[in-house]
Amino acid sequence: MRIRAGLAVVAAAVELGSALSAGQHQPLAGVSEIVGVGTLPAARRRGLALAVTAALVADARSRGAETVFLSAGDDDVAQIYARLGFRKIGTALIAEPAE
Repeated sequence: MRIRAGLAVVAAAVELGSALSAGQHQPLAGVSEIVGVGTLPAARRRGLALAVTAALVADARSRGAETVFLSAGDDDVAQIYARLGFRKIGTALIAEPAE
């Protein structure tokens, strides 16, 4: 539903009919968040996540997004995104109930 409604756009790196890496961006009012970028363990270290992320950024920009953002799970992942020009501007907090 979200894809048909234009609320999510998916990109994938496919080889021999199988998705090896994929992710999506979620555009809304000139802003888009890149989410869910992942690569199968056997296909890592081939630049596929970088290529998928680059394709998502290009698509978001083509749809008029002036701001494109994402969250990196760790510093190694952040380094991949930095190769595309992303930079750290803050830290997200995780709220948990008090014990």
